[in-house]
Amino acid sequence: MKFILFYFFLASSSLVAQMGPPRAQEVTDAQAKQIFLALRAAGTSAKKVVYPIYSGRKRIAYGISLGEEKLLTKASELVQKRGLYTANREQVALNVQIVGVYENHDLAVLQVPGLKAPIVEWADAGNLSEGAFLSAIRPDGEAQAMGVLSVRERSLKSIDQGFLGIEMDTLETGKGVRVKNVVEGSAAGEVGILQDDIIVKIEGQEIQGFYELSTKLRRLKNGGQPEIELLRNGEILKVKPTLKGREIREGVSRRLEQMDRMSGGQSRVRGGFGNVIQSDMELEVEDAGLPIVDLDGRIIGMVIARAGRISTLILPGDDIINALKDDPAPFVIEEGDELLEQQWPQGFRRDRMRRELGLMRRMMESLQRELERE
Repeated sequence: MKFILFYFFLASSSLVAQMGPPRAQEVTDAQAKQIFLALRAAGTSAKKVVYPIYSGRKRIAYGISLGEEKLLTKASELVQKRGLYTANREQVALNVQIVGVYENHDLAVLQVPGLKAPIVEWADAGNLSEGAFLSAIRPDGEAQAMGVLSVRERSLKSIDQGFLGIEMDTLETGKGVRVKNVVEGSAAGEVGILQDDIIVKIEGQEIQGFYELSTKLRRLKNGGQPEIELLRNGEILKVKPTLKGREIREGVSRRLEQMDRMSGGQSRVRGGFGNVIQSDMELEVEDAGLPIVDLDGRIIGMVIARAGRISTLILPGDDIINALKDDPAPFVIEEGDELLEQQWPQGFRRDRMRRELGLMRRMMESLQRELERE
């Protein structure tokens, strides 16, 4: 698959360069179509194990089949929702019940009586390099979004992350990033980084702008000692701070979060994960639970959160395998949030359930069109 895409890009790029704008656009459109067809082939295995999850008429997430009439999905998007159900390949509504949770991973196991689906085969994401092409696959086999692996596996727990302790200037200068402020007592302050210093390199890699520096800083771990090259009054200085755990929220992080909120919704739970990978693919909050595949069609993880417009967090497949080795914790209903069966007499429950099932069946005709688009 990788060879096919590479050969196609190489051949079409050469052809486009020899054509005028109208003809070049036609070739570009044809190229895009061929790429989508190739990606559809890569998503063949993923489409067999992914199902939409609804609350009422609204899709709120996706679930991935664990076999034995069970789905795995993002817990925090479901636990406060009512009337959960999915639809099988014959467009029949199937009731969904949360039977367990993995709190550290924000995962929920769902029981779906009547669901016949194969068991997902997870692949190890550890051998993927930054820049690897990824896609999120819907039940129809199409890509809901495509992107690249922008940040390799890392922890989002504050105790694991290393923080420099600076606020960065977001204005692009063409080379390096200006330090707007240094947090007192931080790793940056201890090695003498000053306001108005310009960070031009980290670990020998040149820094061109704010987002590039922000991405590199997010990869650093508590206790790490990255070599940082600074430009101060026309002179180059090198420092090697010992990074600390995050105790103070940096100004740049607040700025990034504000920008992400302005660009759309964010998952309520989008931090604290022990290990995630990050992609620049554009997805919505309700796309959590989609399987992520590489160009070989391997399911390397599951969408676990939308952190920003071009920041999708993915739980790696090998981490999911390790989590599933233990039984999930029982799902506990909070006080004041009892299930319907605990609130009404048995006869009333049966009548109400019949009405709700009838309503769900009537809704399926309109939902079928939506499912076909997803």
